[in-house]
Amino acid sequence: MNEDEKIGGFPVFPGEYEDFAFCINSCELFDINYKGSLFTWWNRRAGSDYIFKRLDRMIANSELKDWFAHMEVEHLSRTGSNHPPLLLTCGEISYHIRKPFRFLKLWTEHESFLEAVNKAWSTDFKGDEFISFKLKLKNVKTALYAWSKATFGDIFKKLIVREEVVRINEQLFEEDPSPMNRMVLRKAQSELKKYAHYEEEFWR
Repeated sequence: MNEDEKIGGFPVFPGEYEDFAFCINSCELFDINYKGSLFTWWNRRAGSDYIFKRLDRMIANSELKDWFAHMEVEHLSRTGSNHPPLLLTCGEISYHIRKPFRFLKLWTEHESFLEAVNKAWSTDFKGDEFISFKLKLKNVKTALYAWSKATFGDIFKKLIVREEVVRINEQLFEEDPSPMNRMVLRKAQSELKKYAHYEEEFWR
């Protein structure tokens, strides 16, 4: 559907996925929310030769959504295949879990950070001062997420990708604890640490 659904190998260009994305939108279908690994296919190679893609997905139309208020797909563990099984769960109750807002230290080092915060904070909300303060915080949080993605890219998704790469390389090292696999694993762990130190929980 987009270039974020692949890592490794040759770069992805819009012409390679635009027809599929157009077809999905034209048919008024949507991706069902999923949990588990970000990718559903791996070429079973390590180091600079690895390729991860999201090739398997479940899509639905509005009629199915009317039947089930809550639908979720789980990407299960790969066993004997390059592709994981997909488990679809349907229920009538939708549980919304609020994710904590995460503040990234590197934001403060960018020259346009304060401008983005001031612009979001200066929005006026009428009514009770406490409610206005709460709405301002929410507005800043939303604005920072959008600003961060436009300025740095999706750092949180990059962190998830690095975690997946480390998990795969740990599995390879357990199967074959060779010096080469140890070196590849350490390199993957180093890449993960580079992104992980950016993340600091700031408030919920």
